[in-house]
Amino acid sequence: MWLSRRWIFLVIGVAATAMVGLLWVQVNLINKDITVYKESFNTIVPELLMELKSEIRHDRRIVRQLRDYEGKIEFSVTSNDISHNDPLVEDARSRLENIFLRNNLTIDYEMNGIIAENTSCQYHNYDSHMNMSSLKDIGTKNHLVCLCGPERTAFDFTVNYPNKVGSIILVSNPLLITSFTLIGLIIGCFAYIIYVVNRQKRLSEMKNDFVNNLTHEFKTPIFSIDLASGMLKKSKEIQDSSRLSKYVGVIETEGKRLKSQVDKVLQVALVDSGNFKLEKKELDLHDLLYTVSKNFELLIKERSGTLSLNLHAKNPRLYADETHLKNIVYNLMDNAQKYTEGAPEIEVTTSEGPDGLTLNIRDNGIGISKEVQKFIFDKFYRAKSHNIPDIKGFGLGLSYVKSVVEAHKGKINLESSPNRGSVFTVQFPMA
Repeated sequence: MWLSRRWIFLVIGVAATAMVGLLWVQVNLINKDITVYKESFNTIVPELLMELKSEIRHDRRIVRQLRDYEGKIEFSVTSNDISHNDPLVEDARSRLENIFLRNNLTIDYEMNGIIAENTSCQYHNYDSHMNMSSLKDIGTKNHLVCLCGPERTAFDFTVNYPNKVGSIILVSNPLLITSFTLIGLIIGCFAYIIYVVNRQKRLSEMKNDFVNNLTHEFKTPIFSIDLASGMLKKSKEIQDSSRLSKYVGVIETEGKRLKSQVDKVLQVALVDSGNFKLEKKELDLHDLLYTVSKNFELLIKERSGTLSLNLHAKNPRLYADETHLKNIVYNLMDNAQKYTEGAPEIEVTTSEGPDGLTLNIRDNGIGISKEVQKFIFDKFYRAKSHNIPDIKGFGLGLSYVKSVVEAHKGKINLESSPNRGSVFTVQFPMA
């Protein structure tokens, strides 16, 4: 199937749009996951800090340490620090990390605080925020209430999360890596497919140009061979010698066969080039069938066969390209007589109906199996026949026939079975 440059760009545009849409959906899903995780994070972490506060307040060892504490210290530790010199600070940090670990949280944090003796503390049930005249307000986010020992020593700290989104991404890391890896693979495959399609298109165009140029170059020597064989056939010396007449006949026959094959290649190359244009005019299908059938009468009679025309259509007028329509009928009749072992019996019928004008060409040939019928209209496809091994060709005839029929807005169908012949049905819209 030929794809024009516009169709290729359209397919690429649609696929690229789908890829962008997929990325947009993925990014939105990730964003929603982050939002949900943030909400869960903001709910869970304060509860864990309350758990830490409760542990510290009810730990008698810390109470004793606060009682014996002297001086004042401001501290700042992070999750990346190895340890802290002050045992109270290190204890609080260790407890915090253990609580995070028990709840499967892997996050970066900063703990900022102060420990000071002889501090005036005011609190209610240990749960409300303290007003500490001698302590600076370190922060309001996740701020633990002032913990006071018997001698009014304050232990106060805040826990902040400088990279909350990073922590969330770290938790979702395997899923994100898998997701973006798959998207990257899809984008890579898509880009490779575009490259291959463009490369194949260029190669196809080069091949078509080469075939066109080569076959056109063949036409000149073929014409010269045909002209020379015709002149030789008329000369007296050739007519007086049966042996020479036979040689000239072989040259003429093979020249015509070569011309027929070159014409087929040119026809298919024209269809593939995308410059295939029909020169339609009003035609009489019956007149055309009579004309083409005369070319086969002698050949079929030599094989003791029959060619019958049952032309029942009352209105055989068509709006079609005469040259291509003749080629369709010629190809189908030629296949009918070639693929028959014995005496060929070919029946050509026409009829008309609501769908248009119908042409049937029936033969008593070797038939075509169901498996082969799926590929019979493919270009260069040739079914292997053990019954008739001498048939040669390029496998272009039926591919060309189907392309021309479809260019006329028509349809072609095949009914066949092995050893029972074949029926090709072609439907054309009426003029």
